Amino acid sequence: MRTGNRSAIAVIAALFIVAFAGIASAQITAAEAGNFMGQWELNIDGPQGAFALTLKLADKEGRVEGELASDFAPPQTVTDVSKSDADLVLKYIGSFQGQSFDAKITLTPDGEKNVKVVFDVMSGQFIMNGTGVKK
Repeated sequence: MRTGNRSAIAVIAALFIVAFAGIASAQITAAEAGNFMGQWELNIDGPQGAFALTLKLADKEGRVEGELASDFAPPQTVTDVSKSDADLVLKYIGSFQGQSFDAKITLTPDGEKNVKVVFDVMSGQFIMNGTGVKK
């Protein structure tokens, strides 16, 4: 086997390992989520004004599952829940007024019952900030 082919195979193998490692770490347990578990009231500052989301984080068959609810959209189940350092990260594909979008909500601890919120839509194309309080 030529050196070029070996290098290409090594690169492809490394990409698969990284991809599958990301998939495996996408779901965390309730113990790993710690104080994030429970119900949160998230207040987001958007360009059309502030809006509120209710986030419920629960143990679903050994893994953390989230449910987002608001006055303007149907409930959204979030199964891609992970941690990045001290932050909790939720990723999902949402829908608003018939348009689907990629969303990522990052919760950063800010005291025992408070979080800072970053709501990232379409991989940084639209970012809103806010705060959250545990109920």
